[in-house]
Formats: sequence, structure tokens, C-alpha cells
Amino acid sequence: MEKWRLLDPGPMPAWRQMALDAVVIRARAEGRAPNTFRFMEFNPDAVLVGYHQAIDLELRRDECEALGIEYNRRITGGGAIYLDSRQLGWEICLRKDDPGLPADPETVYRRLSTVVIETLARWGIEAKFRPVNDVEVDGRKISGTGGTEWGDALIYQGTLLVDFDVDTMIRVLRLPIEKLSDKEVDSFRRRTVTMRELLGEAPEMTAVKGAMVEAAARVLGIDWGPPGLTPEEQEEWETIQDTYRYPEWIDRRKPPAVEPELRTVSTKAPGGLIKASVIVDPGAKRIRRAFITGDFFVYPERAVMDLEAMLKEAPADIQKIEELLRRHYDQGNRYIGVAVEDWLRLFEQALA
Repeated sequence: MEKWRLLDPGPMPAWRQMALDAVVIRARAEGRAPNTFRFMEFNPDAVLVGYHQAIDLELRRDECEALGIEYNRRITGGGAIYLDSRQLGWEICLRKDDPGLPADPETVYRRLSTVVIETLARWGIEAKFRPVNDVEVDGRKISGTGGTEWGDALIYQGTLLVDFDVDTMIRVLRLPIEKLSDKEVDSFRRRTVTMRELLGEAPEMTAVKGAMVEAAARVLGIDWGPPGLTPEEQEEWETIQDTYRYPEWIDRRKPPAVEPELRTVSTKAPGGLIKASVIVDPGAKRIRRAFITGDFFVYPERAVMDLEAMLKEAPADIQKIEELLRRHYDQGNRYIGVAVEDWLRLFEQALA
């Protein structure tokens, strides 16, 4: 049985965490370290943007600074996330040619997300993988995941919402909800769920870690070798840490000349009002995020969140949007009295 190592360095600032990511994936790619499972905890609380994002388009610096929240940039892609001490970050680092890995990325994400799913099952929580890279409970997100490659290695990482301060997240991130009613913002809050909400109280973080270590061993078919960094990794980590705390790293991506715009649109369909709050990036010709509300009926209820996930980073092109919508309907999602043509009318307004 293959020997992996476990890293659990404890809570620390985001810049040290990002430096450790870089050290671990380089060492694995160059064959200087074994496959690794790592926990990540943040102190102080932090907002992390994805590698390709611009800080000022994703978060509010003034709010972060007023609340003592650090902000930084991941070495992995994906969107901005808020991390506080009540969430457990985790990551898997292994070689891309590992015999246990499927060939295509989505199947890799599905397989590795099983670690989270089996961890939650320890408390009787039934979770499922939601493409492209989330884990959900009854349609509500409890873990977001993402990854990156470096040479011959990859990192797959995510967070598990043991507990979560959603109101602070809304305050510090730039989200497509600024023009929405209180009722609609409450609907946005319900897009996520925590272990505390599902269980009535938050389990101890040490218990969650223990369950995740056991789940990782089962899912990956591995045994645990000696923990900790190698001396070479430790020296490299101490050498490069400052690289990740200065503007040259944090602000390496600047906002485009044409900045994304928040557009709120609505239309009346036979089945009710449909409304979308959409962040459109005219420069990149992309829909960055979409938040959908309305008084229509849909089965299953999670269909709306699946549609939002499909629209994230979708081309700002009505023909491409129509293809996404028809695929969404073909997957068995039923909107009572709301046809594809009603959605197209809505998104034509948003993209106009």
C-alpha cells in the first residue's frame, strides 16, 4: 500500500499558506517529496482570490482592512472565497500520472471529492458531488473545490464548512446581490449550508480532521508514512514566504480597462417572475457570476443552483447561453411555466 504523508501545520496567515502550497507542489513534481494530504487553517481570517483574478474586482479592501481580514492570491484558479477559523481547508497533492487518478479532470474532481463526502457520512450527512467542483447537501454547497498543475504534479484543494459567517462573506466579497431585496439576499444565504446547521452544533475540528484522514486513506487506498516537511522543503518555505505577502504577488493581476458590470434584469413568464443579478465582463466577453431568483416553481429545487453553476464564466453570447439552457432542460430540470425562450429574453436584457 502506497505511503502518503500528512501535513497539519496549524492556523497561520494566508501568505504563509500560499508559500507552502508552492513548496509542496514543486517538491512533489520534482520527486523530492511523497504524495501529500494537507490541512489548511487561517489566522487571521482571509479572503483568497483565484490565481487569474484581480483583487479589486473580487473583494472590498476597505471592509477587509476594517475587519482585520487578510487578502491574498491562491496559486490555484477558481473564484474568490472567504475563510474564517470555523472552516477547514484541505488539499491533496500528487503526481498527475498517479495510477489511481482518472484521465479527465471532472472525473478526478468527482473521485477526490469523495473524501469530503465520506467525511460527512461519519455524521450521517448525505452529500453529493455537483459538477464542476462542489460538494452539496440537498442542493446547498458545503464544500467548494479547485486545483492546479505544476509540472508533473497537481494540487486539488477545498474547504469544508464546519461553521461559517455568511454575513461577513457578503460584506467583504463583491457579489451579484448589491441591488437585491432582503428576501432575495436571504435566498442567497441559503445557497450554502454548514455542519453546525445540519447537526445543531459544530463538531470539534480535531474530530473532523480525524474523520477526513480516515476517509482519505479509504478513498485513495493509501497508508500514512512519516508526517512533516523534508528539511529541504522547510528551508525553501522559509526562504520564499515573503514573496507571497507583498503587492508584487497579491496585485499581480490588474483590473481590465473595461471593468465587469453588475446588471439586474427581470421578465415575466407564464409561470411567474424570473429575475437575474448578473456580473458581466464586457472585456473578456464572459458572465462572471449569475444569481437567479423569482416566484416560479422548479423541480428539483437545486436546479436553479445548477443553472447558476453552468453560467459561471460562460461566454456572454446569447447563442452559447441558449445551448447551456437547452442542455440544462435536457438534464430533466422542470420549470413550471418557464420555457427556454423566457430565459433567453432575460439574458438578452443582461447582455444588451
